[in-house]
Amino acid sequence: MTTNNDKIELCIVDIKHLTLYSIAKTKEEVEEKFFKAIEETQKRIKSWEANIKQYGTCKSFEDYLIEAKNRQFEIMSMNEFVELEKNHYDSLPLTEITEDRYFEMMNVLPPIYQRTKNNIEMFCMSEFLTSSFTSQYIHDRTTNKFYHKTVDVTDQSTWGDNFIK
Repeated sequence: MTTNNDKIELCIVDIKHLTLYSIAKTKEEVEEKFFKAIEETQKRIKSWEANIKQYGTCKSFEDYLIEAKNRQFEIMSMNEFVELEKNHYDSLPLTEITEDRYFEMMNVLPPIYQRTKNNIEMFCMSEFLTSSFTSQYIHDRTTNKFYHKTVDVTDQSTWGDNFIK
């Protein structure tokens, strides 16, 4: 029987693809799920290799095989995973995009947090990448340039207007 002192909240994370594989409440459970993740990855690799052998070389099959081979699991606390995820998304740069891309994204889903600040129009996608991270699209009306930035909607210091010179 597990006591309160034995209960933990750990997760198995594919750190190469920044994906959460599973969550466990005990040390025994996390070890079991960790080895299951490795076992499933080995099966996935064999499956993609068999598909390539049977159907021939196909770009998507090769991509899936590479992705499977690159999986790298680590055990960490949920807080560590959230911090890893935050650091990753916060580090993504502001990138210039076309005007067409800007308006395409504005019309895909209803935008959220749409506003103009210091002659910079911006909006966020209503579909989130994960937790509080989503794509923000920015139009600098002064230069007529358009940008994309992955932002944390709960932290305006990550918003694109802070990165436009």
